[in-house]
Amino acid sequence: MRSSSHAITEDARLRAAGLLNILALLVLLAGSTAAQTADQTAAGGPADGQEFTQAGEGGAALPEITVEAENKVRQQIQKGSFSFDLDAALVDSFFTAMDEEALGISPVSGLKPHLNNLEKLASDQPPHCWLRSMSRAPMVTFFPQDPEGHQVQSWQLTITDYRGAPFKTFTGGGTPPASLAWDGRGDRGDMLQVGYPYSYVFGITDKGTNSYNYAGVSFRLPALDYRQDGDRRLELAGGELFNREQAKLTDRGRDWVIRATDEIRCHPYSPVRVVVVAESLPLAEQRADAVASCLATNMILPREQVETAAEQKPDLRAELDGTVRIVIEHAD
Repeated sequence: MRSSSHAITEDARLRAAGLLNILALLVLLAGSTAAQTADQTAAGGPADGQEFTQAGEGGAALPEITVEAENKVRQQIQKGSFSFDLDAALVDSFFTAMDEEALGISPVSGLKPHLNNLEKLASDQPPHCWLRSMSRAPMVTFFPQDPEGHQVQSWQLTITDYRGAPFKTFTGGGTPPASLAWDGRGDRGDMLQVGYPYSYVFGITDKGTNSYNYAGVSFRLPALDYRQDGDRRLELAGGELFNREQAKLTDRGRDWVIRATDEIRCHPYSPVRVVVVAESLPLAEQRADAVASCLATNMILPREQVETAAEQKPDLRAELDGTVRIVIEHAD
Protein backbone atom coordinates (compact mmCIF):
# COMPACT_ATOMS: atom_id res chain seq x y z
CA MET A 1 0.00 0.00 0.00
CA ARG A 2 2.86 2.42 0.76
CA SER A 3 4.69 1.81 -2.44
CA SER A 4 1.46 2.42 -4.40
CA SER A 5 0.64 5.66 -2.59
CA HIS A 6 4.13 6.94 -3.06
CA ALA A 7 3.90 6.28 -6.80
CA ILE A 8 0.69 8.29 -7.10
CA THR A 9 2.18 11.22 -5.24
CA GLU A 10 5.22 11.25 -7.44
CA ASP A 11 3.09 11.26 -10.55
CA ALA A 12 1.10 14.27 -9.34
CA ARG A 13 4.23 16.15 -8.58
CA LEU A 14 5.54 15.61 -12.13
CA ARG A 15 2.26 16.88 -13.62
CA ALA A 16 2.36 20.03 -11.54
CA ALA A 17 5.93 20.70 -12.58
CA GLY A 18 4.94 20.38 -16.24
CA LEU A 19 2.13 22.93 -15.86
CA LEU A 20 4.48 25.36 -14.19
CA ASN A 21 6.91 25.05 -17.09
CA ILE A 22 4.11 25.75 -19.61
CA LEU A 23 3.00 28.87 -17.70
CA ALA A 24 6.58 30.13 -17.53
CA LEU A 25 6.93 29.69 -21.29
CA LEU A 26 3.73 31.64 -21.95
CA VAL A 27 4.92 34.49 -19.73
CA LEU A 28 8.20 34.66 -21.64
CA LEU A 29 6.37 34.73 -24.99
CA ALA A 30 4.08 37.51 -23.86
CA GLY A 31 6.94 39.62 -22.65
CA SER A 32 8.81 39.10 -25.94
CA THR A 33 5.78 40.21 -27.98
CA ALA A 34 5.26 43.37 -25.88
CA ALA A 35 8.94 44.25 -26.21
CA GLN A 36 8.84 43.86 -29.99
CA THR A 37 5.73 46.11 -30.20
CA ALA A 38 7.35 48.81 -28.12
CA ASP A 39 10.53 48.65 -30.19
CA GLN A 40 8.54 48.88 -33.40
CA THR A 41 6.64 51.94 -32.18
CA ALA A 42 9.82 53.66 -31.05
CA ALA A 43 11.45 52.89 -34.39
CA GLY A 44 8.68 54.68 -36.36
CA GLY A 45 6.05 51.98 -36.53
CA PRO A 46 2.41 52.65 -37.34
CA ALA A 47 1.02 55.77 -35.63
CA ASP A 48 -2.50 56.72 -34.81
CA GLY A 49 -4.67 56.90 -37.94
CA GLN A 50 -2.37 54.53 -39.91
CA GLU A 51 -3.23 51.02 -40.96
CA PHE A 52 -1.65 47.98 -39.27
CA THR A 53 -0.65 44.87 -41.09
CA GLN A 54 -2.74 41.80 -40.63
CA ALA A 55 -2.13 39.67 -37.59
CA GLY A 56 0.57 37.15 -38.14
CA GLU A 57 2.59 39.40 -40.42
CA GLY A 58 5.62 40.47 -38.43
CA GLY A 59 3.78 39.94 -35.20
CA ALA A 60 1.63 43.11 -35.67
CA ALA A 61 -1.54 43.46 -33.60
CA LEU A 62 -4.88 44.95 -34.66
CA PRO A 63 -5.87 48.30 -33.09
CA GLU A 64 -8.79 48.55 -30.74
CA ILE A 65 -12.08 48.96 -32.67
CA THR A 66 -14.97 51.07 -31.31
CA VAL A 67 -18.43 50.28 -32.69
CA GLU A 68 -21.21 52.86 -32.34
CA ALA A 69 -24.75 51.64 -32.75
CA GLU A 70 -28.04 53.63 -32.94
CA ASN A 71 -31.17 52.17 -31.53
CA LYS A 72 -34.31 52.79 -33.57
CA VAL A 73 -37.79 52.49 -32.15
CA ARG A 74 -40.58 51.73 -34.56
CA GLN A 75 -43.97 53.07 -33.58
CA GLN A 76 -47.23 52.14 -35.20
CA ILE A 77 -50.09 54.65 -34.90
CA GLN A 78 -53.56 53.61 -35.81
CA LYS A 79 -56.01 56.39 -36.78
CA GLY A 80 -59.60 55.95 -35.93
CA SER A 81 -62.21 56.28 -38.68
CA PHE A 82 -65.01 58.91 -38.60
CA SER A 83 -68.44 57.94 -39.77
CA PHE A 84 -71.98 59.12 -39.24
CA ASP A 85 -75.40 58.18 -40.47
CA LEU A 86 -77.22 60.44 -42.93
CA ASP A 87 -80.87 61.19 -42.64
CA ALA A 88 -83.26 63.18 -44.82
CA ALA A 89 -83.09 66.31 -42.66
CA LEU A 90 -79.28 66.39 -42.71
CA VAL A 91 -79.07 65.86 -46.46
CA ASP A 92 -81.64 68.61 -47.02
CA SER A 93 -79.48 71.06 -45.04
CA PHE A 94 -76.53 70.70 -47.42
CA PHE A 95 -76.07 73.26 -50.21
CA THR A 96 -76.18 71.70 -53.63
CA ALA A 97 -74.66 73.27 -56.73
CA MET A 98 -78.12 74.29 -57.90
CA ASP A 99 -78.88 75.93 -54.54
CA GLU A 100 -75.68 77.99 -54.66
CA GLU A 101 -76.36 79.10 -58.21
CA ALA A 102 -79.92 80.11 -57.43
CA LEU A 103 -79.20 81.86 -54.15
CA GLY A 104 -76.07 83.54 -55.46
CA ILE A 105 -78.02 85.70 -57.90
CA SER A 106 -81.39 86.01 -56.21
CA PRO A 107 -82.35 88.50 -53.49
CA VAL A 108 -84.65 85.93 -51.89
CA SER A 109 -84.27 87.26 -48.35
CA GLY A 110 -84.74 90.80 -49.58
CA LEU A 111 -88.13 90.20 -51.10
CA LYS A 112 -89.54 88.49 -48.01
CA PRO A 113 -87.22 89.43 -45.13
CA HIS A 114 -89.78 88.34 -42.56
CA LEU A 115 -89.74 84.71 -43.71
CA ASN A 116 -86.40 83.22 -42.66
CA ASN A 117 -83.03 83.96 -44.21
CA LEU A 118 -81.72 87.44 -43.39
CA GLU A 119 -78.21 87.02 -44.76
CA LYS A 120 -77.20 89.32 -47.54
CA LEU A 121 -76.96 87.42 -50.80
CA ALA A 122 -74.27 88.52 -53.23
CA SER A 123 -74.73 88.22 -56.97
CA ASP A 124 -72.23 86.71 -59.37
CA GLN A 125 -74.25 87.83 -62.38
CA PRO A 126 -72.62 90.77 -64.16
CA PRO A 127 -74.73 93.91 -64.71
CA HIS A 128 -76.21 94.42 -68.14
CA CYS A 129 -74.12 97.47 -69.00
CA TRP A 130 -74.96 97.18 -72.68
CA LEU A 131 -78.63 97.94 -72.00
CA ARG A 132 -79.98 101.47 -71.73
CA SER A 133 -79.86 103.10 -68.33
CA MET A 134 -82.76 104.92 -66.73
CA SER A 135 -82.56 108.67 -66.23
CA ARG A 136 -81.33 109.72 -62.79
CA ALA A 137 -80.98 113.11 -61.13
CA PRO A 138 -80.23 115.37 -62.76
CA MET A 139 -82.95 114.20 -65.14
CA VAL A 140 -82.27 117.03 -67.59
CA THR A 141 -79.45 119.57 -67.90
CA PHE A 142 -80.15 122.86 -69.70
CA PHE A 143 -77.56 125.18 -71.21
CA PRO A 144 -79.21 128.65 -71.31
CA GLN A 145 -77.54 131.09 -73.67
CA ASP A 146 -78.25 134.59 -74.94
CA PRO A 147 -77.25 134.38 -78.59
CA GLU A 148 -77.46 138.15 -79.04
CA GLY A 149 -75.19 139.08 -76.14
CA HIS A 150 -77.48 141.45 -74.25
CA GLN A 151 -76.59 142.94 -70.90
CA VAL A 152 -78.84 140.69 -68.85
CA GLN A 153 -80.56 142.07 -65.79
CA SER A 154 -82.63 138.94 -65.00
CA TRP A 155 -83.41 135.59 -66.61
CA GLN A 156 -86.08 132.88 -66.36
CA LEU A 157 -86.31 129.26 -67.50
CA THR A 158 -89.83 127.79 -67.55
CA ILE A 159 -90.50 124.08 -68.15
CA THR A 160 -94.03 123.33 -69.38
CA ASP A 161 -95.94 120.05 -69.47
CA TYR A 162 -97.84 118.50 -72.39
CA ARG A 163 -100.75 120.91 -71.80
CA GLY A 164 -98.45 123.96 -71.98
CA ALA A 165 -98.89 124.71 -68.28
CA PRO A 166 -95.80 125.75 -66.28
CA PHE A 167 -94.38 122.77 -64.39
CA LYS A 168 -91.04 124.10 -63.10
CA THR A 169 -89.60 127.63 -63.13
CA PHE A 170 -86.03 128.78 -62.52
CA THR A 171 -85.21 132.48 -62.13
CA GLY A 172 -82.10 134.51 -61.41
CA GLY A 173 -80.46 137.91 -61.71
CA GLY A 174 -77.51 138.94 -63.82
CA THR A 175 -75.81 136.61 -66.29
CA PRO A 176 -77.53 133.18 -66.51
CA PRO A 177 -75.45 130.11 -65.55
CA ALA A 178 -73.61 128.16 -68.23
CA SER A 179 -75.61 125.03 -67.29
CA LEU A 180 -78.67 124.34 -65.18
CA ALA A 181 -79.38 120.85 -63.73
CA TRP A 182 -82.97 119.75 -63.09
CA ASP A 183 -83.90 116.84 -60.81
CA GLY A 184 -87.23 116.32 -62.60
CA ARG A 185 -89.48 117.65 -59.86
CA GLY A 186 -92.01 120.42 -60.37
CA ASP A 187 -92.63 123.51 -58.32
CA ARG A 188 -94.91 121.50 -56.01
CA GLY A 189 -92.42 118.65 -55.55
CA ASP A 190 -94.10 116.11 -57.83
CA MET A 191 -92.00 114.11 -60.31
CA LEU A 192 -92.42 114.60 -64.04
CA GLN A 193 -94.48 111.94 -65.77
CA VAL A 194 -92.44 109.37 -67.63
CA GLY A 195 -93.11 109.25 -71.37
CA TYR A 196 -95.01 112.56 -71.41
CA PRO A 197 -93.72 115.42 -73.59
CA TYR A 198 -92.25 118.53 -71.95
CA SER A 199 -90.86 121.72 -73.40
CA TYR A 200 -89.17 124.87 -72.07
CA VAL A 201 -88.88 128.60 -72.68
CA PHE A 202 -85.82 130.65 -71.77
CA GLY A 203 -86.38 134.37 -71.31
CA ILE A 204 -84.10 137.28 -70.40
CA THR A 205 -84.65 140.94 -69.50
CA ASP A 206 -81.84 143.35 -70.32
CA LYS A 207 -80.95 146.50 -68.42
CA GLY A 208 -83.19 148.47 -70.77
CA THR A 209 -86.16 146.39 -69.53
CA ASN A 210 -86.49 144.69 -72.90
CA SER A 211 -87.58 141.03 -72.79
CA TYR A 212 -86.42 138.25 -75.10
CA ASN A 213 -87.81 134.71 -75.16
CA TYR A 214 -86.27 131.62 -76.75
CA ALA A 215 -88.41 128.49 -77.08
CA GLY A 216 -86.75 125.10 -76.78
CA VAL A 217 -87.62 121.80 -78.37
CA SER A 218 -89.91 119.32 -76.62
CA PHE A 219 -88.44 116.27 -74.87
CA ARG A 220 -89.69 113.17 -73.10
CA LEU A 221 -87.97 110.65 -70.83
CA PRO A 222 -88.69 106.91 -71.43
CA ALA A 223 -87.49 105.71 -68.00
CA LEU A 224 -86.82 107.28 -64.59
CA ASP A 225 -84.88 106.17 -61.51
CA TYR A 226 -85.53 108.27 -58.40
CA ARG A 227 -86.21 108.13 -54.62
CA GLN A 228 -89.45 109.00 -52.92
CA ASP A 229 -90.73 108.38 -49.38
CA GLY A 230 -87.87 106.01 -48.57
CA ASP A 231 -88.50 103.85 -51.65
CA ARG A 232 -86.60 103.61 -54.90
CA ARG A 233 -88.82 103.90 -57.95
CA LEU A 234 -88.08 102.69 -61.44
CA GLU A 235 -90.68 104.12 -63.82
CA LEU A 236 -91.06 103.07 -67.45
CA ALA A 237 -93.38 104.40 -70.13
CA GLY A 238 -95.95 101.82 -71.16
CA GLY A 239 -95.07 102.35 -74.82
CA GLU A 240 -91.48 101.24 -74.04
CA LEU A 241 -92.66 97.82 -72.84
CA PHE A 242 -95.87 96.96 -74.69
CA ASN A 243 -97.58 97.39 -77.99
CA ARG A 244 -100.82 99.31 -77.92
CA GLU A 245 -103.52 97.46 -75.91
CA GLN A 246 -101.27 94.37 -75.62
CA ALA A 247 -100.13 92.64 -72.42
CA LYS A 248 -97.12 90.77 -73.84
CA LEU A 249 -93.71 92.35 -73.34
CA THR A 250 -91.88 93.42 -76.48
CA ASP A 251 -88.19 92.63 -76.97
CA ARG A 252 -87.31 96.18 -76.02
CA GLY A 253 -89.62 95.99 -73.02
CA ARG A 254 -87.94 92.78 -71.85
CA ASP A 255 -84.55 94.52 -72.03
CA TRP A 256 -85.87 97.33 -69.84
CA VAL A 257 -87.15 94.85 -67.23
CA ILE A 258 -83.85 92.93 -67.25
CA ARG A 259 -82.04 96.22 -66.73
CA ALA A 260 -84.28 96.85 -63.73
CA THR A 261 -83.11 93.59 -62.13
CA ASP A 262 -79.61 95.07 -61.85
CA GLU A 263 -80.99 97.84 -59.65
CA ILE A 264 -83.13 95.44 -57.58
CA ARG A 265 -80.08 93.35 -56.69
CA CYS A 266 -78.50 96.44 -55.13
CA HIS A 267 -81.12 96.15 -52.35
CA PRO A 268 -81.21 92.46 -51.35
CA TYR A 269 -83.26 93.15 -48.21
CA SER A 270 -86.04 95.15 -49.91
CA PRO A 271 -89.40 93.82 -51.08
CA VAL A 272 -90.38 94.60 -54.68
CA ARG A 273 -93.76 95.71 -55.96
CA VAL A 274 -94.94 96.29 -59.56
CA VAL A 275 -97.62 98.92 -60.22
CA VAL A 276 -99.07 99.29 -63.72
CA VAL A 277 -101.40 102.02 -65.01
CA ALA A 278 -103.54 101.35 -68.08
CA GLU A 279 -106.79 102.50 -69.66
CA SER A 280 -108.59 99.38 -68.47
CA LEU A 281 -108.14 97.50 -65.21
CA PRO A 282 -107.86 93.99 -66.79
CA LEU A 283 -105.12 95.24 -69.13
CA ALA A 284 -103.25 96.79 -66.18
CA GLU A 285 -103.49 93.52 -64.23
CA GLN A 286 -102.22 91.44 -67.15
CA ARG A 287 -99.30 93.79 -67.76
CA ALA A 288 -98.40 93.80 -64.07
CA ASP A 289 -98.28 90.01 -64.08
CA ALA A 290 -96.12 89.99 -67.25
CA VAL A 291 -93.58 92.37 -65.70
CA ALA A 292 -93.53 90.50 -62.36
CA SER A 293 -93.08 87.15 -64.12
CA CYS A 294 -90.17 88.52 -66.15
CA LEU A 295 -88.52 89.87 -62.99
CA ALA A 296 -88.97 86.58 -61.13
CA THR A 297 -87.64 84.52 -64.03
CA ASN A 298 -84.49 86.60 -64.43
CA MET A 299 -83.81 86.62 -60.70
CA ILE A 300 -84.71 82.94 -60.25
CA LEU A 301 -87.49 83.72 -57.79
CA PRO A 302 -90.95 82.30 -57.18
CA ARG A 303 -93.48 84.46 -58.98
CA GLU A 304 -95.48 85.11 -55.80
CA GLN A 305 -92.54 86.92 -54.22
CA VAL A 306 -93.06 89.89 -56.53
CA GLU A 307 -96.19 91.80 -55.54
CA THR A 308 -98.37 93.51 -58.15
CA ALA A 309 -100.96 96.27 -58.25
CA ALA A 310 -103.09 97.66 -61.10
CA GLU A 311 -104.51 101.15 -61.60
CA GLN A 312 -107.03 102.30 -64.20
CA LYS A 313 -106.73 105.69 -65.88
CA PRO A 314 -109.27 106.03 -68.71
CA ASP A 315 -108.29 109.53 -69.85
CA LEU A 316 -104.77 108.68 -71.03
CA ARG A 317 -103.54 110.65 -74.00
CA ALA A 318 -103.82 108.87 -77.32
CA GLU A 319 -100.03 108.76 -77.88
CA LEU A 320 -99.39 107.33 -74.39
CA ASP A 321 -99.95 103.82 -73.13
CA GLY A 322 -99.78 104.02 -69.35
CA THR A 323 -96.81 103.58 -67.05
CA VAL A 324 -95.03 100.75 -65.25
CA ARG A 325 -93.61 101.48 -61.81
CA ILE A 326 -91.25 99.03 -60.08
CA VAL A 327 -91.03 100.02 -56.44
CA ILE A 328 -88.06 98.81 -54.35
CA GLU A 329 -89.39 99.38 -50.86
CA HIS A 330 -87.29 100.67 -47.95
CA ALA A 331 -84.28 101.16 -50.22
CA ASP A 332 -82.61 103.76 -47.99
